[in-house]
Amino acid sequence: MSEYMQTYQVRRVLTHHDGLKSFRFGRVLNAAPGQFVLAWLPGADEKPFALSGVFDDEIEITVKAVGPFTRQLMNVKAGDWIGLRGPFGSGFQLVERMVLVGGGIGNAPLRYLAQLLREENMPFRWVLGVKTAEDLAFREELEMMPECTVVSENGSIGQKGRAVDVLAAMHESEPIGALAASGPEGMLLAVHEFAKTTSSEIPVQLSFERYMKCAVGLCGQCCLDGTGLRICVEGPVLSGHQLHGVTEWDQPHRGPSGRRPEL
Repeated sequence: MSEYMQTYQVRRVLTHHDGLKSFRFGRVLNAAPGQFVLAWLPGADEKPFALSGVFDDEIEITVKAVGPFTRQLMNVKAGDWIGLRGPFGSGFQLVERMVLVGGGIGNAPLRYLAQLLREENMPFRWVLGVKTAEDLAFREELEMMPECTVVSENGSIGQKGRAVDVLAAMHESEPIGALAASGPEGMLLAVHEFAKTTSSEIPVQLSFERYMKCAVGLCGQCCLDGTGLRICVEGPVLSGHQLHGVTEWDQPHRGPSGRRPEL
């Protein structure tokens, strides 16, 4: 695949619940975990999604219905056609003794990262943070994995709390080699802050989201203020040192117009 849009038939749809589904396509691309594709629905829009799995002859994206486009995507069935282009951006690098930290739908790209770590026989641990039990996709699969610790904000599954709350105890029991995180921006920044508090700062790889248009670094829509880093090219996965100088934390993200909404 490339930056040019092509349409592909959906092979299978896995329904986790009415607002959370996974879509399988033929093996039409090769991508690193954390890289993304742009999915397009005719007459609707296109949005970026990281792969949640790559298999012998299939790739998969997992989508949560949060806006008009993703709600419309919930109506797509096996046999329908969706446009895909990519892969784009920089993904996760595999590191020994990684701890994966996911928040909500951010756990989807970490599933692909975990798949590759397991294939390379590289030990890892995975903290899956969700608001409620309903937000956990692939529940049966993940509950069978000894590497996984599930944390929910309301205590409906696993431990009660936030994903970042368990990192200190994990690091004390066995030093963390690197942190790979995907999820809400507040969680990513909290993971980064935790990494800086350890005696020898833990390397981090953090997957950020922004509104994207071109996905090839030309339009500047997804640039981070203070640095000019383009989430679609230098990201979406950024290291800790790349975050130095970013000035837009705690501000609303730019919308389709390129303007940042008022707080």
